[in-house]
Amino acid sequence: MYKTAWLKFLSLWRSRKFWVLLTALVMCWGSFALGEINIWQSIQASIAALCFYSTGVAIEDAGFHAGQSQ
Repeated sequence: MYKTAWLKFLSLWRSRKFWVLLTALVMCWGSFALGEINIWQSIQASIAALCFYSTGVAIEDAGFHAGQSQ
């Protein structure tokens, strides 16, 4: 059980989608901290980044499972 969780954790850290998400969130929060955007724009941008990440993971998973026979 722990080995599977550890492998998933490692695959997350190797994922380009994860690093793009992290960069987007840091840029969003940095823009808010510098006063470039207000709190609502920051919240909207964070939610949008999370939605794009989850959509990317879902598409990847659908493509991975599409090739398997049932």
